Amino acid sequence: MPKVLVTGANGYIGNAVAKAFNRAGWTTYGLIRRAADASDLSQNEIHPIIGTPQDLSLTNEQEHCVFDVVVSNTEDWSDYDNHFRHVKAMLTHIGNRTWEIAGVRTLVLFSSGCKDYGMTGKHGDADLAPHTESSPLNAFPFLQARTKSAAGLLEDGKNGKLPFDVVVLRPTNVYGYNSSYYGYFFAWADKAKKDGNKVLRVAADPNTIMHSAHVDDCALAYLSLAEHPRRDEIKDQAFNISNARYETLSEVCEALAKSYGLLVEYEEPGPYDDIVLGNIEVIIQYSQWVSSDRIRQLTGWKEQRAYFSTGLEQYRMAFEAALAAKHQGAVKVYETFQNPANSGRKSKS
Repeated sequence: MPKVLVTGANGYIGNAVAKAFNRAGWTTYGLIRRAADASDLSQNEIHPIIGTPQDLSLTNEQEHCVFDVVVSNTEDWSDYDNHFRHVKAMLTHIGNRTWEIAGVRTLVLFSSGCKDYGMTGKHGDADLAPHTESSPLNAFPFLQARTKSAAGLLEDGKNGKLPFDVVVLRPTNVYGYNSSYYGYFFAWADKAKKDGNKVLRVAADPNTIMHSAHVDDCALAYLSLAEHPRRDEIKDQAFNISNARYETLSEVCEALAKSYGLLVEYEEPGPYDDIVLGNIEVIIQYSQWVSSDRIRQLTGWKEQRAYFSTGLEQYRMAFEAALAAKHQGAVKVYETFQNPANSGRKSKS
């Protein structure tokens, strides 16, 4: 039975990925920082490892340093570069020990994001084209550390400098369950409703492209690469993950307004540079179309879950249930939206 380590296994994507690998028959380990998060993993037959990438880079315990696949999902935006150094040291240690003990070359699936490419135009633009894996990297400044780190891993892999094979994954925004950042939509509409408004005021172009994927479909994309029979066809490459088609902001807002009994009015947006992280405008003004043709054609992966606007009622239900259960992710998204100034960062700072 193949063995996988998922770091950040209590996180939104990491948790979905760990569960997907376990369901597919992999012996699955999840690296988490807090003992309080271990129960969820254990209940889902995932072996919790409590610690940090730095801890794993120092261990010689075979159970915790020999893996067929490592899925890297941890980030520390307060000091990304230093955190990445620890992650890379962990991956190097695991790669070396796995080869020495098992004679297997570990595959690392490293999580970045489609915002590595920046924005595209909007729906209806004459020159509109999707971002592909060959598009230039043009991330906003606050994301550049991750973008450069992921690109550097690919370059090191191509130059034979790593004791493991590496693939970089660039998912779009993801939704479902506690909804991650798409939970902002529900918090936004809920606040409008509770404030007694009959109108959802949208400071953005209705043709803004909202490209996304369900978190379970995203997790299956990771699995499809891990189980691909030809390692040489995937290593040292990036793969985008997105639904087959994009939605527009108009589609999303119409579905949202219908669900909450509101009307929709669009207003002239302000400069994107001035948006504070935690405002809904961070999402609704970010237009991006992302092609995932490469992974579809190579592995046969495709989405199975409803698009966000189509399945909005079930996604709202899940978000509200997570909020009522005080799920950490849902509460954080809800409270951040209610108090956006607390985030303290601008989109281009």
